[in-house]
Amino acid sequence: MKVAERTRIAFQRGIPDRVPIHSWLGLPLIQTLKPKNKTMHEMLAWWIDDPLGSIVKMQADLGFDPMITTYSQHIGEMEIWPRMLFPRPLETADWHETFYERARGEGWREHQHHIHTPAGDLDYSYRTEDGYGTASQDYMLKGDKPEEKLDALRYFPSAELYDMTILKGMVEKVGSEAWWLHHCPGPWDMAAQVRGIVNLSLDIYDRPGFVHELMRICTDWLKGFYRRLGETGIHSISMNETWVGVGLAPKVYRKFIQSYEQECIAAAHEAGYLVSFHNCGRGTQFLEDMIDTGPDALETITSKATSGDFDLADVKRRVGQRVCLFGGFNEHLLKSGDPAVVQNEVKRCIDAAAAGGGYVLRTTGQIFHSEPGMIELMCQTARDYGRYN
Repeated sequence: MKVAERTRIAFQRGIPDRVPIHSWLGLPLIQTLKPKNKTMHEMLAWWIDDPLGSIVKMQADLGFDPMITTYSQHIGEMEIWPRMLFPRPLETADWHETFYERARGEGWREHQHHIHTPAGDLDYSYRTEDGYGTASQDYMLKGDKPEEKLDALRYFPSAELYDMTILKGMVEKVGSEAWWLHHCPGPWDMAAQVRGIVNLSLDIYDRPGFVHELMRICTDWLKGFYRRLGETGIHSISMNETWVGVGLAPKVYRKFIQSYEQECIAAAHEAGYLVSFHNCGRGTQFLEDMIDTGPDALETITSKATSGDFDLADVKRRVGQRVCLFGGFNEHLLKSGDPAVVQNEVKRCIDAAAAGGGYVLRTTGQIFHSEPGMIELMCQTARDYGRYN
């Protein structure tokens, strides 16, 4: 069975030939696996030009069912890779954006963006490590009166202006040899990118009307972008709502987030691909509410052993008949160097969630580090133990 077919069956809550095995490889691990003569930027270009001979082979050699994860712009958090995949104009009739490197040191750089619109100016900055890993430093909607900048944000370039040719070509090269999971913001995540999660969380109490207005802007823009993604042939998106997992109360989730997510997921389905709801934090108190938004899969099902509060068996019991469970494996155990620990974690996940289908074994986070042979052992154990009888 081809990789894409195996994972699609699981995403649609069916029973494939065996449990699919996926992961996100973290930057530190990728740096050890990539050709030594390539910079990170050159490696990304290599992935675009030859995905089967690069990122697909890299994962297959470890034993995974390869999964290609491409990224949309996360403003101030993910900038370089998206501009390579689907460039957008930095200047339109109403949006004039310039950016420059304002500081640098060994292995890092700071970047500054300035934007001019008919409704006023915006700016934001971020820091990159080795030209790729990115962290926001300040936000477009900064300050004590963020509502005064909302009209400027409305001029953010339309999704119709994005060139999807490069991403579409990359998808066509891969075909069914890998599962395509495009990581893009959900509405709450996008709002946090332009406001900052701490500020946005306080805004819920200080200026709730502003939060709803910002969520409406983000939702309407994302719906248009999700429709454009449908032109590329991707299999699925990972709708990143990481910041719903910071410990929000269920009533806050229902009032400020849930309905906007429903709209975005519906737009993705209308565009012809599947949706995985990405929450790599907490969420057991509103688990059913997240599934009510209509996704096909739930990720990453992170346990109390790391940054979440999910129990995989409990999630299976509560929502396993409604959604594919996509995750649950604690990747930190790969650093233990103990084969029994890794094998037992694989078996724990499969025992908890695979019965009846609708399960994909996946690490709850990116694999940044692993002791030699442990990833291969994880994958082989899943191949042997994750077969349906």
